[in-house]
Amino acid sequence: MRGFYIDKERTIKKVVEKVERASTTFEKANTELKRKYLKWNIEVFNIIAASVSVSRGSFGTGYPFYVLDKDLNGDIPIISEQIRYNRQLLRDGEIVQKSIWQCESCLKRNYEIMPDLKIICKPCPNMIDSLKPRKIINRLPDLDMWLVCEDGKVEEAQTELGALLEKYNMRTSDVAPLQSLSDVVEIATNLKDGTFPKIFLPIDAHIMEQSKLEELISQVPDELRLTKLEGRKPYLPIRPKSLRKKWQYDDEAYNFIYDYLSAFTAFNFTQEMEDTLQKSRIRVVQEHTPEELFEFLMQSATPANFRRFQEHKLEEIFYNRVTSWSDLAKKQKEDLEEELMPEF
Repeated sequence: MRGFYIDKERTIKKVVEKVERASTTFEKANTELKRKYLKWNIEVFNIIAASVSVSRGSFGTGYPFYVLDKDLNGDIPIISEQIRYNRQLLRDGEIVQKSIWQCESCLKRNYEIMPDLKIICKPCPNMIDSLKPRKIINRLPDLDMWLVCEDGKVEEAQTELGALLEKYNMRTSDVAPLQSLSDVVEIATNLKDGTFPKIFLPIDAHIMEQSKLEELISQVPDELRLTKLEGRKPYLPIRPKSLRKKWQYDDEAYNFIYDYLSAFTAFNFTQEMEDTLQKSRIRVVQEHTPEELFEFLMQSATPANFRRFQEHKLEEIFYNRVTSWSDLAKKQKEDLEEELMPEF
């Protein structure tokens, strides 16, 4: 196993120190090399997604999409909330630091017969919750990438996408959790040393049908308008099929409002989908100020994401994002006026 050597360093102290160091090293490597590396990961996924016969495009959410523009350009800030979150892992491990991290041997012994990491690990009494595999994996950088497929073709899409991801060695953390730990150590070390990593980040892959995604995108302006009128938090549930150990629907839905406002970045959309997204964004910026949209973002964020967007730089990037939507609205208006202008 590359980089992590967990077989020889099995105490909880050693495990959490390795994870914290790797994740923090990755976070602090805010270089152009890191941006190019992230872009490479994203572009490879998009090529794979476009190869799926029933594909209608793909999109990204979460990190790094909330710090980069639609062309994946921009400076990558160091996010102090991620560093704080990593250090919390060290504190969680302090009270049992000399104990053996029993999850390692359990994963090696039982992983093949585990349905997924939640069903077996969550009720397990042999490790405190904050040090179970999924909690540790959550500290690792990964990419949230989504495939949009033809309606009624989710099963076909998951079969093709799963095979292609496996072929090109793109994995979710759940598929090989110990290997994911090892890979991130190697990736972080490479970036710190100025070397382009040759392996991919762990990936969270999701699939959605085209009509369901378009419906959600179209609902955003109305949901934000009603939220303002009714004085409540905005919420639109999105529940894709996700690749964990196997393809499955997760227990809890995501709040699409947060993803839409913070990071939604489309790739290779059909013209129909692109038009739907553009129309939705234009309505949103015409009906709300940037400050109101930022408030909607914070209301729809999880506690961890709320803390992230306390970063002034992330707030600034958000305003740049919605300003680009306003520019889109202005261009559309200018194009319409030009079309209606009489010829002499």
